[in-house]
Amino acid sequence: MKKSKGLRSFSAAAVAAAALFAAQPATADVIEINNFWAGAGTATINFSGTNWHDGSTVTLNEYGGSGGFKTYNRTTGGSAFLSFCVDIFHSFGFVVKSEDTLQPATIISAKAAEDLGRLYTNHHAAVESTSSSATNQSAFQLAVWEIVNEGPSEYNLLQGNFKASGTGGSLAQSWLNELSTDSASQYVANIWTVQKMLSGNGYAQDLVVFAPVPEPQTYAMMLVGLGLLGLSVRRKNQNLV
Repeated sequence: MKKSKGLRSFSAAAVAAAALFAAQPATADVIEINNFWAGAGTATINFSGTNWHDGSTVTLNEYGGSGGFKTYNRTTGGSAFLSFCVDIFHSFGFVVKSEDTLQPATIISAKAAEDLGRLYTNHHAAVESTSSSATNQSAFQLAVWEIVNEGPSEYNLLQGNFKASGTGGSLAQSWLNELSTDSASQYVANIWTVQKMLSGNGYAQDLVVFAPVPEPQTYAMMLVGLGLLGLSVRRKNQNLV
């Protein structure tokens, strides 16, 4: 969370993406959180429950910035991309750099991964522009925090383990209410998880980013590739016998 004083139906495509992640060794990239992506609001959050990242029991009450981040992968280069915070447990100040690994959002939970993808499918147009409003940016961030931290219960920003109020709160709740109706997701959520802090104030943040769900023929080819990889490994093992 960015604090104001140095602010603190699981698809086959998702299964294929998770399998692809599992088949590849995790490599760390240098991720830089540079600034807010567009407009940003403020939020007050209260949480009492389990930290999804390390399993610790946490109680906190925080006030800070709420909105998407302008983010860079300094290892691969390229333009800035949009990310949102999934870490309410550490404070930081722009600019921070860390070594991160990219993992499927199922590391939080299967439900969180699915609902994050559906949230972005429904409302990416409201947040992906660098001229999007503070209300939209903050609403999306609040919804992300609710999905990540509330667990399997009904999403309600005013009840449960995670509570929040602030810019775009009513809009966030309306977006969360939509998730009670089954719908297909066109995006997969992935998490940049911090492995080591490199520079800046605070601890950096674990971030959620979104990618289009692969076309059916694409993830079918991914599964075929995984099968060939497994066959190759078995043959190598047989040759060693």
